Amino acid sequence: MDNALSIIRYKEGSREARMNDRAAAFESYVSAFLSRLDGVELTLEFVTFYRYQLLSYLKAKPVFILSLPEGDMISDLIKDSYESFLSALESSPFNITGEGKRNLLESVRIAFPWQNDTDEEEDIL
Repeated sequence: MDNALSIIRYKEGSREARMNDRAAAFESYVSAFLSRLDGVELTLEFVTFYRYQLLSYLKAKPVFILSLPEGDMISDLIKDSYESFLSALESSPFNITGEGKRNLLESVRIAFPWQNDTDEEEDIL
């Protein structure tokens, strides 16, 4: 998808989110931001991981709306987390494939930047 089309999909997602149509907004955001990612093969495994992580991020936010830079940053973070997972898997002494790989991938939880660190509250003087 070219950049102009991804912007259109992003604007649709923002409009749908403001209208509180979360399902449609999510699909528009996925379409827009997946197409903006560079250097990643859009395999079924990656797209499934991406969708799960993006939905987790959006559901945890006070509002379901993404800015364009925010969506790009979160997409890059999801991509980097996926690549780190694959790298760790490749360097593992264990041969993890198929269902085991899917189960491990489903357990990946990304600490998104805006989320509060619970330990931080304990450090207050």
